[in-house]
Amino acid sequence: MKNKILFIVFVCFGLFPSCSESFLELSNPNEQTTGDYWKTQEELQKGIDACYRALRFNGEYSRWLHILYVARSDEGYSHSPNAYFQAYSNFKIGSYNDDSAEAVFYTWLDNYKGIFWANQVLDNAPNIQMDETLRDRIMGEAYFLRGLQYFNLAGVFGRGPITLTSYAREDAPVIGEQEDLYNQALKDFKDARDRLPEKYSNSSDLGRATKGSALGMMVKVLMQQHNWAEAEAMCREIFNLKIYKLVDNYTDNFTAINENNSESLFEVQYAYGIQAGNELGCNRAKFMGLPVDGCSWDDSTPRTALKGDFEQEKTTDGKVDPRLKATLAFYDASTPDEKFYGKTWTQWGLDQNNIYWRKYTNWDTQTYEDYNSGINFRVVRLADIYLLYAEALNELNRTSEAYDYINKVRNRVGLCNLENSKVFTGIGNDKEKMREQIMHERMTELCGESWRWLDLERWGYFESAEKIAYLKSRDDDFSNFKIGVHNRFPIPYREIPLVEGLTQNPGY
Repeated sequence: MKNKILFIVFVCFGLFPSCSESFLELSNPNEQTTGDYWKTQEELQKGIDACYRALRFNGEYSRWLHILYVARSDEGYSHSPNAYFQAYSNFKIGSYNDDSAEAVFYTWLDNYKGIFWANQVLDNAPNIQMDETLRDRIMGEAYFLRGLQYFNLAGVFGRGPITLTSYAREDAPVIGEQEDLYNQALKDFKDARDRLPEKYSNSSDLGRATKGSALGMMVKVLMQQHNWAEAEAMCREIFNLKIYKLVDNYTDNFTAINENNSESLFEVQYAYGIQAGNELGCNRAKFMGLPVDGCSWDDSTPRTALKGDFEQEKTTDGKVDPRLKATLAFYDASTPDEKFYGKTWTQWGLDQNNIYWRKYTNWDTQTYEDYNSGINFRVVRLADIYLLYAEALNELNRTSEAYDYINKVRNRVGLCNLENSKVFTGIGNDKEKMREQIMHERMTELCGESWRWLDLERWGYFESAEKIAYLKSRDDDFSNFKIGVHNRFPIPYREIPLVEGLTQNPGY
């Protein structure tokens, strides 16, 4: 994005005869500038630490990415009193020219803030006298974080300027379409993979991007590009690190317990309450959860079809899939005394037919939700990679090899091997049937984790009237979906005249 610097010059004339030209060159001694920063190893370290902050902005993983990825997919909808929340979900977004359309503005702006900060690190790191190994690692972190921003811009907007420096430039930026943004993200993740360590020796570095983080996001990009062969190879690189394994308790992936665990390739770090005067928590639970006593605004609600997805198959000992209750909150007649935020479903006066999100909420440890949930958001975890690996194998006509990796995910929650299922039968080596099965497996394992929208796009559901009809059968919001329009979010109107060559997405 072209940088525009405005200088306001106060000309000393008449009333201020003592002013001289040198007055205009004075700097505020109490403020640092980019000219006197970026001099030392310590300053570069602080610079990369600050880059992680962008992930906690509302436009990224603290709020809006979840609304846009979850509520817009067939997983959810919104009956919020805020018309904008409904519009994000039901494809009736009208005005995107004012500050009320926060998801439009902040998802765009906060991602580009993160890119700008990462670019500052990458621009200045080579000029600092410091330990070479540390410099390389810090640059790897910056590449990873920049790549993550471009990945989400590709997934949400499908178009945007590609800026690779923080320095002012006179030429127009390159305007990338979705494939260009994905390619830039992939290049950044490759650069990160080559620089980042497999793990950190100091506990204070827990949560920083690693080689596995970069490989995991490379798999994500390659799968969106249908580059099955390279995605399969990157999955094997992750497995060959031999440092990741599924945790025994599925629910540990969505609570403040056992964070940064063996299943996590990368997660955004959050903390409860106010830390040193700053809010370091996540807003997600406040917007996506149980609408009781102000616990949640219920701005994104799961579709009832999801509950049926989980109930299709029992565990080997005849029980309900445990992922159901880890994912959704609902009235269960077999456990009527189950408490949510300190009260039963009946005590709260909730409709017994309604369901709500339970994943990533504090339903069992607190009696409230606020804007500072301390639960880390797991961006990429090993179960996701196992299922993507199975998908890549299937697309490469190696269907028989996919079973082992699907079974790892199923067995963790007590489901039988897929080939022994009495519900999902007749798959064998049929590529089409296996593709449909993987769609089901990803829904039950990853429901509500902000991947369904991108999964649907990868599977071509936004390009086919027949597939839109299927989504409509699960989520009536898709009655308003226009092919070629609603697979993209509108670009903030005020950005278009500021960036040479940037045009609005079709249909807006």
